[in-house]
Amino acid sequence: MAVAFVLCNMDKVNMSVAVIPMASELGWSATERGLVSSSFFWGYSLTQLPAGYISTKIGGAKVLAAGVALWSFGTLIAPPAAKISLLALCATRVLVGLGEGFAPSAATAVLAKLVPSTERSRAVSTVWGGLDVGSAVGLLLCGPLIRMFGWPSVFYLFAVLGLVWAALWPLVQPDKMDEDPEMIAEQKKKEVERAMRAALAQAEAAGGGKPGFPLESVDEVPLSATYSKLEKGLPPDGRVPWGDFMRSPPVWAVTVAHFCFNWGYYTLLAWLPSYFELALGLNVEKSSFLTLIPYIAMTAMMPLVGPVADGWVRSGMPLTRVRKICQGIAFVGPAACMLACAALTPAAAVTAKAAATGGPVAGPVLTAVLVGLMSVAFALGAWSRAGLYCNHQDLSPKYASALLGITNTAGAVPGVLGVSAAGYLLDTTASWALALFIPTAICQLFGAAVYSVLASSERQSWS
Repeated sequence: MAVAFVLCNMDKVNMSVAVIPMASELGWSATERGLVSSSFFWGYSLTQLPAGYISTKIGGAKVLAAGVALWSFGTLIAPPAAKISLLALCATRVLVGLGEGFAPSAATAVLAKLVPSTERSRAVSTVWGGLDVGSAVGLLLCGPLIRMFGWPSVFYLFAVLGLVWAALWPLVQPDKMDEDPEMIAEQKKKEVERAMRAALAQAEAAGGGKPGFPLESVDEVPLSATYSKLEKGLPPDGRVPWGDFMRSPPVWAVTVAHFCFNWGYYTLLAWLPSYFELALGLNVEKSSFLTLIPYIAMTAMMPLVGPVADGWVRSGMPLTRVRKICQGIAFVGPAACMLACAALTPAAAVTAKAAATGGPVAGPVLTAVLVGLMSVAFALGAWSRAGLYCNHQDLSPKYASALLGITNTAGAVPGVLGVSAAGYLLDTTASWALALFIPTAICQLFGAAVYSVLASSERQSWS
C-alpha cells in the first residue's frame, strides 16, 4: 500500500513541475496555471464520501486497485489532451483526482481492521509516508526527465508505473486483507491482550485489585468488550450512521484539521516549483530540485514520528493527548515558518522587473534561508501522520474509512479553492505573501485552535 501512495503523489507533483514548461509553451497566465493545478482536486473531492462507503462495504483492497488503475489511465492521456485544449487537460486531471480519491479511504479500511492502536501510528506513518516519498521521488525525476525528453515524459512514465502496480497487486492476495478471519482475529487478540495489561497496570497503580472505576479511554477499554458491542450494536441493514458523525464534536475537529492542514500542503505542492521560478528566478530543473528538499525533510522525519507517538501511548500517556501534541506540532511550527517566508519573499512585481532587466532576483543566501524554512515546515508537518490521520481509526475502527471519506472531502476543498485562489491572488496582488504564505499560516493556526479544543480519541458511542 505504501508503494501505491508513492505513485499517488508522483502523479500529483508531475503537473506541479510540468506546468512550468507547459505554461511557457501554451501561453498560460498564473490564473490558468492555478486552474490546471486545481482541476485534479475537483475529481478528488467528489470521490471521498463514495470511497469511504464503498471501502466499508466491499473492502479497501479492491477499491485501492481500482483507484490506482483509474488515476494511471488519466495520467497516461494527459499529454495528448493538453494539445487539444486547456479544458481537455483539466478533464484528464479530474480523472486522476477521481482515482486518487479512493486511496485514502481504501487504505484506512485495511489498516483499521488489521492494526492495533499501539502500532497504529507506525502503520499510518509508513503508508501515508509514501505520499511524502512520492513527492520527493517525483520532484527528483521530473526536472531531468523534462530536460532530456520533454514534459510529456513525466506523464507517460508515471502512468506506466501505476499500471504495473495495479497488475502486480493481486499477487499479494489483497482479498485476504479484507476477508481473512484469522488475520482479523489475531489483530483483535493483540488488542485484548494490550487492553488487559493496561487495565492490570491501572489496578496496581490504584492499590491492587480490580479497578473500581470505569475505564473510558479508547486505549483503556478492554477491546474484547468493545468489539462485542460493535458486532452486536450494528444496525440490521448495516447502515453507516452519518447523522451521528455530523453531531460528533471530535469528528468536526478532525474535519476542520484536515481542511486546514491540506490548505498548506496542497497549495505548496502545486505552487512551489512556480514560486521558485517566478519569485526567485530559477529555471525548471533548479525549481524542481529545490522543491524536492522540503519533501526530503518531511520524509526524513517520518521514521521518528510513528515510534515516538506509539512510545508515548505505551508509556501511559492518554491517546487524545498524544494526538493533540502531534497535530499541534504539525500546525504551529509550520505556521511560524510560513509567516517568516512571507516576510522574506521578494514581491512578485519586483521579481518580474528584475527578471526583465536580466538582474539577479534572489541571492543564494536568501534562497537557502527560504528553502530551509520550508524544509522545517514540511518536516514538522509530518507529525500530522500521528495526529489527525490516526484519529479516524481511534474514533471508530468499523467506520474509519467512512469517517476519512468525510474529512478528506473537506481536505480536498483547499485543493480547489486554495490552489486556484493562489493563482488569482498572485495575478491581482503581485504578492507571494498574500497569495500563498499568509493564507496558509492563518489556516494552520485556526486548525490548531479547533483541534486542541474539540479533538478526542475516545471510542465513540455510535461505534
